[in-house]
Amino acid sequence: MLDFLKQLFNKRKRELGIVIYDDREPEPSTSYRFRPAKLLYLFCGLLVISILLVGLVLWSSPLGEILFARNTQKLRSRAIGISQRVDALQDSLNAREMQLAQIKKLIRNDSSNSTEKEKAVVKLPNEGAKQQTPAGAGQGAITLKKGELAIRGLLREKPLFSTDLPVDGSLTRQFEPERGHFGIDIASSKGRSFKAIADGAVINQSWTMNYGWVLLVQHGSDYISIYKHAKTLSKSIGDMVLKGDVLGTVGDTGIMSSGPHLHLEIWRNGVPQNPEFYFIEL
Repeated sequence: MLDFLKQLFNKRKRELGIVIYDDREPEPSTSYRFRPAKLLYLFCGLLVISILLVGLVLWSSPLGEILFARNTQKLRSRAIGISQRVDALQDSLNAREMQLAQIKKLIRNDSSNSTEKEKAVVKLPNEGAKQQTPAGAGQGAITLKKGELAIRGLLREKPLFSTDLPVDGSLTRQFEPERGHFGIDIASSKGRSFKAIADGAVINQSWTMNYGWVLLVQHGSDYISIYKHAKTLSKSIGDMVLKGDVLGTVGDTGIMSSGPHLHLEIWRNGVPQNPEFYFIEL
């Protein structure tokens, strides 16, 4: 076969003939005349067309963006967006775990304090001695700290909704849990005070790289409100807050912030709620 190809190449400019002979017939069946050069040109043309088709398919496929360094800026932006969504989801999961830990801690403290207080009895009167007791107090009295009573009362009562926005401003982004945005963004001027949307107790106050200053408030009926991107915070962990109390000031903190605004989330039993359903006007 190799010798045949060499002969064709050496005689590529001549006109050659091919005779197809059948052993069962005495006469030649068919004969053809051709130039090897034309076959060579045809083969090269088909090879070039095949290469162009393969290149076109690769160019239009996602692999072509990598092989031909096409749309590198678009790929970089897409990768950054995915990374930011992953970071936002991780921060949300961390915040949720932190909320659950704080709730468990408050429940344990409340339970232990209740048990201890129920067992604690004021000194009983000595035998033969007279002692004045409040009406209905019985043989002894239980004393609780005023703050503990207030916190337990706040956490038992259901928050009063609908309510006003925590800060004056305009809604710039809505509740989009499918994109990792578990609250709403309210654009406002930097340094403007934002307020508590309901009575409760501060269960966490922290700084995060993505969201800047963050404050978590525990309300009754397992509600939790989260305030992010604050410039300053005026409450600390354990502080009781009433509806309308100033919690801090609006800021532009955290790498996920795109301007002065307050990011507000409302969770219940570990499930994010749409804050738009809890306000009078938006």
